[in-house]
Amino acid sequence: MLQSRPFFRSLHFTMPAPSPSRASPELTSLPRWIRIADAVTVALIGLALAVAIGGGFRERLGGIRIAVTSPWGLLAGALAIGIVRHVRDRRRPLYERIARWIVNPRSPASQIAWSALLATRPVILCVGFCAVITFGYAQGQPTVRYSENEFVNLQGRLDASWYLNIATNGYEFSDRPATEAQSIVFFPAFPMAVRIAGRLFGGGVRAYLFGGTAVSLIAFFWALFYFHKLASDLLESTEESRAAVLLLATYPFAVFYGAVYSESLFLLGAVAAFYHMRRREYWAVAAWGLLVGLTRPNGSFMTVPLVLIALRAWIPRSGYGGAVSTAADRHEPDLLAPQQVVWSLAAASTPVLGLVLYSTYVWRVTGNPLAWLEGHAAWGRTYAGLLPLLHQYYSYFHDEGFYVVIVNRPYDLLNAMGALFVLALAIPVWRRLGLPYAAFVLLNLLPPLAAGGFLSAGRLSAVVFPAFLYLAAVIPATHRVGWMASFMAIQGFNAALFYTLHELF
Repeated sequence: MLQSRPFFRSLHFTMPAPSPSRASPELTSLPRWIRIADAVTVALIGLALAVAIGGGFRERLGGIRIAVTSPWGLLAGALAIGIVRHVRDRRRPLYERIARWIVNPRSPASQIAWSALLATRPVILCVGFCAVITFGYAQGQPTVRYSENEFVNLQGRLDASWYLNIATNGYEFSDRPATEAQSIVFFPAFPMAVRIAGRLFGGGVRAYLFGGTAVSLIAFFWALFYFHKLASDLLESTEESRAAVLLLATYPFAVFYGAVYSESLFLLGAVAAFYHMRRREYWAVAAWGLLVGLTRPNGSFMTVPLVLIALRAWIPRSGYGGAVSTAADRHEPDLLAPQQVVWSLAAASTPVLGLVLYSTYVWRVTGNPLAWLEGHAAWGRTYAGLLPLLHQYYSYFHDEGFYVVIVNRPYDLLNAMGALFVLALAIPVWRRLGLPYAAFVLLNLLPPLAAGGFLSAGRLSAVVFPAFLYLAAVIPATHRVGWMASFMAIQGFNAALFYTLHELF
């Protein structure tokens, strides 16, 4: 059991236990159409509020003009659906469901996701803002400024400006030298989500900054939600599952989960794809896998661990790894029917499909389907292999000494610590959780290290969720709070570096 948790659990509220009549099965299992109607009603109300605040939007899709500039029609639609729903079935009205979900969500996954999100993201944003107004910027002024208000301008950092430019102006490409950066290297899922959110809030600069932040935070919440559900299957106790979520949220490089970066969306798609593949829910796997493939270049590597999960019954136990556990095997039948094998492999291939779809688009725009790959040279990412990287840093330490290397390359040190810490867990992860989880660790870190050294390596390590499952399982309960506090302290330091535009990519 976690000890001394007031900070991480201060946001958990408790409501009085419902009376027996209110806890009856007919109230706890609402028909699917009611849940769908309630979701549509809430979505329409949220859209109406966004239109009222931002002024609405006008778009053209395939030559069709779509204009939403008034909230009243949306509210009328929400009211009509709500009335029909209430007349047809008066069990647990929508307002009661919303109130209970906000104050005391029944799902343990929702509870811990809210707690982790609210206990970490606002604090990190505050640390970043305080660092800007006290320490100032590393180069005097930011290269891109969206507002003179430093808090509004806070989220427009580094790669965020590329995502925001794609969201507002689309992709731009010209025949420049390979050393000049171009937006084509950024995959489309995240900037397109930012575009939708920004348009909903009016389409101004502040709307896109707010929309990008909202996309990251919403994706992070659902990533934590799915992560807890996956942890509940793989770990032995509820406390271990909660600890896994909190360790992920407090990890030093989790700072990027609140920034206008793609980490939250990638994490959501990866965890959800793992979760649904274990349950043989192939349509869900296909959807989340496609999202991962369209979010980041290395998203296509997700196909490998998904295939390993699908073919578990054909892999020898000694090679597959994983501790023998009823919880770990609960949703994984021994054998699949031939039809299920086909469906599972098709679903597992969708991350590669996402890569193919984006490469096809790039081909049409540039004439070169791999222009997005070649464009990474402008960021210093060209394939050199792992041995040259090891030799380079061995030479640094041999020629200059440990202290001089640390003083002269502090940002490399920070990123290397994150990457090497997670890489060191690959074999323990394989032994405890299984081959797919170890493959996810290696495929998310080794290729970027081979093609760019420790550039952004810490940020890349943040999404390697199997490491946090392993840590939650092996760290003694009495030590977990200490780990989380240490993680959070370093994350605050990283936030100060990131938001003041130091070289923590």
